[in-house]
Amino acid sequence: MIAPIAPMAALALALSPAQDPPPATIGRPGEARLAALVSEAGAQANVRTLCAFGPRMGGTASGTRAAAWLARAFEQGGLAAEVVLDDEHWCHSETAWRVTASVTGDGSEEALTIELASAWPYGFSPTAKGRALLATKDGEDAALLLERWRRGTREARVVLVDGVTSSDPERKYAKVLHLSERADNPQPVFGLSAGDGARLREWLGAGRAVVIEYALESEIRRARPRTVVATLPARTGAPPGFLLYCAHGDSDAGGPGADDNASGAAVVLEIASAWARAIREGLTPPPAREVRFAVWGSEIHSTRTFLRERIPEDAPILGVINYDQAGFGSGADQLNIEPDDLPANRRLIAEVLGVLADFGGTAGFPERWATNKSLGGTDSYVFSGSKAFKAGGLPALTLFTSAWDKPDEQPRTKGMPGESWSDRDVVNVDYDVYYHSAGDTPENTTDKEPWNMGWCARVGLLAGRRWLDTL
Repeated sequence: MIAPIAPMAALALALSPAQDPPPATIGRPGEARLAALVSEAGAQANVRTLCAFGPRMGGTASGTRAAAWLARAFEQGGLAAEVVLDDEHWCHSETAWRVTASVTGDGSEEALTIELASAWPYGFSPTAKGRALLATKDGEDAALLLERWRRGTREARVVLVDGVTSSDPERKYAKVLHLSERADNPQPVFGLSAGDGARLREWLGAGRAVVIEYALESEIRRARPRTVVATLPARTGAPPGFLLYCAHGDSDAGGPGADDNASGAAVVLEIASAWARAIREGLTPPPAREVRFAVWGSEIHSTRTFLRERIPEDAPILGVINYDQAGFGSGADQLNIEPDDLPANRRLIAEVLGVLADFGGTAGFPERWATNKSLGGTDSYVFSGSKAFKAGGLPALTLFTSAWDKPDEQPRTKGMPGESWSDRDVVNVDYDVYYHSAGDTPENTTDKEPWNMGWCARVGLLAGRRWLDTL
């Protein structure tokens, strides 16, 4: 893994005002100046810093380093922050690997050795090193080449998978999947790009012998992820209770995790820093209620720990605004708000839509947005599905700019606006061709479209601020 890039330099960018702020006459008093403190360049730089730590899986060394850096970043932004330990669970970390293929000469072609640069280990692959003859059927001491991974393969020494890739036209990157969550998986599994797989299959089809040499250093153990929680105090005399902004900080799959979900962590940090700065500079009063910011050590797992151990606590939770895949979209430029089919979310969604009605299409805000039904799969659903949120009618939203890895349309929720640009009965959901793959890097995603994070931060910040004022 490469060393982290200048973290404090990235934080300095995060605290710089955005370019071309919206006109001060738009929105409510002080909102334009507050929105102008959100820095897309800062969020972009912070994604790079987080990705440089590694996949940041909860309980691993890269996750621990990222949590420590985030806590310092919140504190530099003027907030009190703490790192809390979540419940223990299985974790994995792949720290170094190399896979090469050597093909023998056949009289017309020379012998050749190439590095399979696209190789990326599946999660929970054990440490291993060796050489094996490439084959397409399981067998003792074979390097097994499969289109898709299948459980129960035990005799091969190493497995290569070339049919599960990113959905870009070249299928250039391996999808990063997980083996069983245990320490005794029988062999390492590496995903390959479609191109590397095609080359290997061409050699085998020509009857040439191919030797795979592989080495992987990994760690599989039970450990406690680290979640970072920061606090922005409410104005004097405010009633108890807090609004929570959150995002999972791990890459989830075990890949680079730029869009999913360093982008979400960067958005949460940007909201916190901009809001705290505006208060310090007298541009806005403290919020009507306390605001907290959480970057989860492990998606879903850490959120469940938080719900069980910290709610209820010294103050009741009032609502949640979550961010996931907030930095890129392959098919469109739009912001999505979900889920709009839960009655508890309607009032908070109305505030989001109010912000978009006031600012939409101005500098730093999206021209297109949509509300969509429950899609599941992210941390806001841990909250909305809990007894506390159901009993209290509490809102839990996710704001995002892409979901999954393929284009999608979902039925429009009755009585909700759906797409801002049309009156269709379906809602477009944008996607990320690099989702859960080795291609989810800053260069492929957040560096190309940093405005996505700016949209998510500004809209969520102003909507949350307005909503708290209504309580």
